Amino acid sequence: METNETLHSTNSRLFGGALLLLLGFYGLMSFSWAWWGLFIGGALAWILAFGSSSKQAFKAPRKLWLIPAAVISYFVIGILIGLLSQALGFNWVANPASGNLGAIIFMIPFMLMGEELLGIGVLEGGLSKGLSLTASTLVSAVVFGLLHIPAYWDGSFFSTLLHVLLLQSVARLILNLVYLKSGRSIWASWIAHLLIDLIALSIGS
Repeated sequence: METNETLHSTNSRLFGGALLLLLGFYGLMSFSWAWWGLFIGGALAWILAFGSSSKQAFKAPRKLWLIPAAVISYFVIGILIGLLSQALGFNWVANPASGNLGAIIFMIPFMLMGEELLGIGVLEGGLSKGLSLTASTLVSAVVFGLLHIPAYWDGSFFSTLLHVLLLQSVARLILNLVYLKSGRSIWASWIAHLLIDLIALSIGS
């Protein structure tokens, strides 16, 4: 399979995969002991939805310079959005894991791989059903952002929605771009995601 070939699936397999992802995400968000929920649910979802072709997403990445470029881009954009939110009077909630890096540092790689399996899974699922690359990427970003509403709820639906769309959805767009431009390697987007969170949580701590 070439690096630009779309992973194929069927409606029933995608539906089953989506359910597994949602169950994994629910476990992650609802139970402190289920930090592995999205990782396991995501892995099972990919096996169900894409079968043996799933392994194509785990090839060695190309253009490794994309990883630091993505990290820098995220923090530059994040700082600008943060300044804008403060100027507009929003009081956005910080990352719930801030201040707890030491307690979860060994969990983070698995949790973030789960998030990558979710975000990239939505992207590849859209492509497999004939959506354009732009549409699939945007759907992935919006879904990823909306799923973060419970974690970043600040008491205002509008404020929280703006928060997750401008930060989490934009982060997903950046990570999707890394995935696609690195030869569709989930390792590249995972490493970038891992570096972003480790730096952000270290600063927060």
